[in-house]
Amino acid sequence: MSNSTSENTDASRPDNDLNDGSARGVSRRGFIQKMTLLGFAGVGAGALLSGCGSDDSGTAETAETDADGGSTTASADFTCDDVSGLSQSEIDRRESQIEALDYVEQTEKPNQNCANCNFYQQPASGENCGGCTLFPGPVHPNGWCKTWVAATG
Repeated sequence: MSNSTSENTDASRPDNDLNDGSARGVSRRGFIQKMTLLGFAGVGAGALLSGCGSDDSGTAETAETDADGGSTTASADFTCDDVSGLSQSEIDRRESQIEALDYVEQTEKPNQNCANCNFYQQPASGENCGGCTLFPGPVHPNGWCKTWVAATG
């Protein structure tokens, strides 16, 4: 009988309880739940990013690309900072995203600019500035950010 008492005592200790994460940091159940959520987040992010693309509606392009995919438009005689058509929440989101993505209106990287990025949205006919699927507001075709991905097709 003393043997069963010692087993109960050992089993009641927190360090022997597999479902209690307090002694080890993370329980098995908690780990599996977190990994499942992380997996779903990864799948969701992948689906979101793969759905992003440029608008191929046939509108005029403001920046032409050369054979290497780089922009041949080198001048910066216009800016794309007019946010008058955005709500305050969109302006706040734009500012935080621009900072987080290290967006600049003039790229220093050859063959990498917004005009040849997968996330770039071509400007409306007669407009200089396009858009981006990652943040609201105007985007300079010669701009760049750290999420640049070559446009497909």
